[in-house]
Amino acid sequence: MSQSPTRQFEKMVNESTHILILLPENPENDFFCSALAIAHFCFYHDIKTTIGFSDPYEQIVSLNFLTRPKTTELTHTIAGSRDLVLSFDTTYNKILGVRTETLKDKVNVYITPERGMIDSRDFSFLPDKFPYDLIITVGATDKEAMGKLYDEIPDIFYELPIINFDNKSANEQFGQVNFVNAVSSSVSEVVSDLFNQLNYHISKECAQSLLTGIISATNSFQNHNTTPHALTLSSQLLENGADQQIIIRNLYRNQTFSLLQLWGRAMKNLGTSQLNDAIVTSLITQNDLTQTKAEKHHIHAILKKIKQNYPKGKVFVLIYEKEHNNFIALINTEKSNIALEHDTTRTIKMLSEYVYEVPLLAHTQDEVCGEVDEIFLNYSEFLKKS
Repeated sequence: MSQSPTRQFEKMVNESTHILILLPENPENDFFCSALAIAHFCFYHDIKTTIGFSDPYEQIVSLNFLTRPKTTELTHTIAGSRDLVLSFDTTYNKILGVRTETLKDKVNVYITPERGMIDSRDFSFLPDKFPYDLIITVGATDKEAMGKLYDEIPDIFYELPIINFDNKSANEQFGQVNFVNAVSSSVSEVVSDLFNQLNYHISKECAQSLLTGIISATNSFQNHNTTPHALTLSSQLLENGADQQIIIRNLYRNQTFSLLQLWGRAMKNLGTSQLNDAIVTSLITQNDLTQTKAEKHHIHAILKKIKQNYPKGKVFVLIYEKEHNNFIALINTEKSNIALEHDTTRTIKMLSEYVYEVPLLAHTQDEVCGEVDEIFLNYSEFLKKS
């Protein structure tokens, strides 16, 4: 009789010494909080963890108030995590010494044999084992969702066992063990449920991570996806030592002067599209970013503020000047349920569900808004109906 997913998780984790926890590119707060909670669980069982994710907009910086276990490392790349082994058969000829020489475009390896010459049949090239025993993915619908990290070493996803946590119905169940519950309002709920099934005493630090994930995913329990079960779990996490006030202060009230200045400038440029007034747009220039001393994560924070403050909007677009006359559109289509598709003229990159990054072809402020209208030409009738 096969083991339940819960017991399989317990067995696979306990047999590991170093676990790689991977998040999708541009991870949501909920995903990072879930990963951190799993890291706390592993720390309790004396297991080392590495949390890997690509975060070009540095959105996770807002979660720096959460405690990270001493044995947990954060990384934005897994390139170089596997060595190539040059192996010699020394049965008939011992090796007396090995030295290397690093040149501009190559590295030379010099081997000194005990006798005569080295026979080429006595050495081979082999890939070393990965330094990890197990992969745990959090919030990814498929392996490719890891983005840059998947591109760096795709082999790792096929050579190591995977445990997959998610709360989206589109998840491809790509793990050897899958914890996917589309009814849950957050992945932190899925992880909390597993810990309860394991009778794991959730520490104060772990509870703080899980409650932060739930609050972030539900917008402090205000979103329509908030379930009664999320409230029940949150109450339990408070009993385990989580501090809701600290979470609220860091997620919603701890706004720097730079962010407030940038928000003021975004407000001045706020408007609606000529194509459809359900498309709310704003523009931030290089001068705005420089004058306010804004940081990368402030850009996504402004897009969230626009969405939160204009409930009548269906699509929210923040155009920012990444370099001189080089514009990027960040687009949130969650309220309209529009899934943008690639077109023949421009690249549309999904950062997370319903959030897209589109490098614009236009090079002047006057032209960029017109180009945004072009992107939504095929969706105008849909927007009118919604």
